[in-house]
Amino acid sequence: MEKLYKRFAREWLVLVVCVFTVLNAATAAGPPTIPPVIQKQLPLREDQIDIGLAAFTFAKEFYPNLDIAAYSKRIDLIADKARQLAQNTPDPETRIRILNTVIHQVEGFHYDHSPFARSQQEYYFLNGILDMKQGICYTLPLLYIAVAQRLGYPLYPVAAPDHLFVRYVDPAFTEQNIETTSGGKYFPDEYYIKAFAVSKRSLKSGSYLRTLTYRQFLGHMLAASAFMHGRNGESFKAIAYLEKAAQLDPKFADHYDNLRIIYTDLSGVNPHLAATFREKAERYARKAQELGFVDPDNVKRA
Repeated sequence: MEKLYKRFAREWLVLVVCVFTVLNAATAAGPPTIPPVIQKQLPLREDQIDIGLAAFTFAKEFYPNLDIAAYSKRIDLIADKARQLAQNTPDPETRIRILNTVIHQVEGFHYDHSPFARSQQEYYFLNGILDMKQGICYTLPLLYIAVAQRLGYPLYPVAAPDHLFVRYVDPAFTEQNIETTSGGKYFPDEYYIKAFAVSKRSLKSGSYLRTLTYRQFLGHMLAASAFMHGRNGESFKAIAYLEKAAQLDPKFADHYDNLRIIYTDLSGVNPHLAATFREKAERYARKAQELGFVDPDNVKRA
């Protein structure tokens, strides 16, 4: 399963070692900032956040011609199909079954198992999965949540090492976890703990298997943008996005480990700031370990 964190960072950090002059120029110009249109999304209250609109707003930074209203309408149309089949049922199991049917069978969305899936930019943005009809374990949950929110269903993201899935939050409903990469099948927490090597420390800290709020999920969406900025050689902009992501979801260890990776790499590129970068890398490494970070390389599940 692809993940939006450490493995992504490793791909784009290769670019960092080739841009010494760019780093010096960026440092002289001051730290980059997150665009105002994205910043406006970040302080919204939980009941004000529309995950679909937020996702398209984030994507527009990379797709300048993206018509947010038109793509938002496409989410509405998918939700309308599910609504017609659901017929106002309050039953969680029926809602989930219908949502699975509409997304995977009616609309034809599926998980891309190809080894190069995570190298495609489209798979990190909601408009991309709508166009491609396939995605990875970041964008499939994103699609589920965007549609479910339009339906008023209490569906929220959950992070595991090297993975994301969604959870239907209802105390009376036992089979809450929905594996979007497997057609919407149910798996208990125990499955994810074993399959993804979830540590006791990370469970205690809440780094993994915690139900995320919409606002915390905005941090994970920022991490997706950080990956793209890093891949485009904008290392300091990637740092700005990841640091904000860590503010939005301070319990998620992977944000800190990605920052550790970036600063460690930068310390070997710019000798003038090497000590400063190493200090930051060490600080983020300690934070990640305190939260129980699990290295994706130790996760056996493919």
